[in-house]
Amino acid sequence: MRNQPRIDTARFALASACWARGENPEQGEEAVIDLLTDLRHHCAAFGIDFDACDRMAGDHFSAEGGAA
Repeated sequence: MRNQPRIDTARFALASACWARGENPEQGEEAVIDLLTDLRHHCAAFGIDFDACDRMAGDHFSAEGGAA
């Protein structure tokens, strides 16, 4: 699977975010929402345009085949 390293990285990021909050690691929607919320806080703190980053990430996702 061509995108497996990226999928593994995303799983690690989700598990790490859960661990940092003292929660049980999970791979569900709530974990993704929490991670995205944390990223929004990070962007706000450092003056990064989250929406622009999200659009570019969507472009990268599409260019990489758009699926697992």
